[in-house]
Amino acid sequence: EAHDAGMDIIIKEGLANGRLLTDGNCKNRHRLLSGVASELGVSTDQLALAFILTQDFTPRVLSGAVTAEHLQSNHKAVELAGLLKKSHIEILARLADGCVMDSDTYWADRKALVWN
Repeated sequence: EAHDAGMDIIIKEGLANGRLLTDGNCKNRHRLLSGVASELGVSTDQLALAFILTQDFTPRVLSGAVTAEHLQSNHKAVELAGLLKKSHIEILARLADGCVMDSDTYWADRKALVWN
């Protein structure tokens, strides 16, 4: 809807600090994501960010990288996005459908995180 209205879309914390794959209901999602990542020889973080970059809109992604290593790894998602097959994107789209978290829950969970 935002894209259709001519708005830019910024994906903040596209990896949600890993929380979308670690709650009790997500074991199957994590297994599927890990399987696709393994098939492609990439990390799950790189695959998740690459999927965001394949959307019909032109997203601006804030990855949340905090080290040079994280940033280098996250940057590999740019090339990977162009290499994903339709079958990979379809699998990832199904996984993403289950990753919806309302903003109140997201911010409450994020506020409770212990930051190092």
